[in-house]
Amino acid sequence: MYRIESFSFIPMKEFRIPFVFGISIYAILLFAFNGVPDADIFYHFAIAKLYLKEGFVSKLPWPEIAIQSKEFTDYHFLFHIIQIPFLILPFEESISIKLFILCSISTLLYTVLKYIHSKSQETSPYLIVTFFILGSILFTGRMLFGRGNLIFFSLYFLCLNHWHPKFIYRIFAISFLSVWTYSGFPYLVITAICIFSLDPKKDNFKILTAILSGIVFGLLLHPSFPYQFKGYFIELILQTMPPNGIEPIAEWLAPTRDIIILGFVFIFPLLLLTFKNLLQNKWEPTSIVFLFLGITNLIFAGSSMRVFEISWLMFFVFIFSNLKLSRNYQLAVTIFLFIIQFPIAYDKMGQQFKSSESKYGQIVTDWIRFNVPKGERIFLSWADYPYFTFKIPEYRYLFGLNPLYAWSYDQNSYFTQKAFFESNVQGFEMIPKVMNYNTVVINKQYYGYTAKSFRAVSTDYFLAFENEKYAIFVKTEPNKNNTKQNNINPK
Repeated sequence: MYRIESFSFIPMKEFRIPFVFGISIYAILLFAFNGVPDADIFYHFAIAKLYLKEGFVSKLPWPEIAIQSKEFTDYHFLFHIIQIPFLILPFEESISIKLFILCSISTLLYTVLKYIHSKSQETSPYLIVTFFILGSILFTGRMLFGRGNLIFFSLYFLCLNHWHPKFIYRIFAISFLSVWTYSGFPYLVITAICIFSLDPKKDNFKILTAILSGIVFGLLLHPSFPYQFKGYFIELILQTMPPNGIEPIAEWLAPTRDIIILGFVFIFPLLLLTFKNLLQNKWEPTSIVFLFLGITNLIFAGSSMRVFEISWLMFFVFIFSNLKLSRNYQLAVTIFLFIIQFPIAYDKMGQQFKSSESKYGQIVTDWIRFNVPKGERIFLSWADYPYFTFKIPEYRYLFGLNPLYAWSYDQNSYFTQKAFFESNVQGFEMIPKVMNYNTVVINKQYYGYTAKSFRAVSTDYFLAFENEKYAIFVKTEPNKNNTKQNNINPK
């Protein structure tokens, strides 16, 4: 499976137009709507902002009850560093974020194209690009979220494109960097072990050794060392078996049968066709590895949405590295797929952007900036944490991004604040006061009943501001040992 020639950055001549075509589709899906497709990206850019301002930090200044307040496990370190140049671009912030997502996903597309071309020169690049982008609307949407897996899998396929002993030092460097991008870096090790097991040549052993060495050094020299190991335990082990009572994260939940079917509906016919072709030929080790990873992750995707895109990507590479179709059939499939899927993708992304609309959040964060002194502790639900830390990082919040970060820090505090937002215990309205918070922000979209009940029964807080999505409550007599709110006058 060796790639003997040097890996050039400029796409091959026959790939240039299809590659630009693919980038154009992504650009349309990103820039046709206001905002960003997923709120979590705001948290990552908040980290990049913090690095730009203060350099690398070993703890975060925002969460009150989360492990990052003492031990920041930044296993997206390189991901955050790459975001910094986009922060200094002379554009509105959401535009800069979209440009980052576009560049990241285009890099992944490029490395995948290069790899598949090395295996199958007969496959039309237009078909590869169109299927990569529109072959699964679910995959398209999750790629456009702009997460660390884009950078990791770009390095993953970059490593595969250099799979030759003459590039051993590059492979080491790529493996080293992969640890700093995403917690899924073990996929690179698994791939190398599987290839060596199927093809136990001395050269494959050298490559496996280089990958293992690179990852070990990446772990030992990690900026978060040794805290990242606790983070990996939470992210990779504890999250798969969360303790009772922990609020679920959407992508860790099991997808419905309809979602799985829609995610794979177009890829299964090509998968069957590829099987038929391979029955008549000798299987290459990497093809077996991609098929194995695709099936394995498909099994796990039944219990967690998080690994869906990995499963789909592995099947995709397996298929297009081995697909044998006439040019006419390839053209027909490309046109059919674009006509059917692009309107659906456009509509679904419009719905996704609408669901993550930050218009009302912008109004609330502006109100807080002008009415609440900097450094104030704000009682805020974890789902709103990414946007608030990005827009107003001068304040402190309960926690965010993952409930397990708070549970691991202080179980009692976690379940106490959870009881408030769920308003499922008698006297829930006293919880912010007991926890010594002067300002309470409630997302009415998630906790409408809580906002209504808190306003009706609380004698310690008054409604200072509200819009269609949020309600802000302020303590009538702020604690003397907390920041005073001199700019707020109850009416």
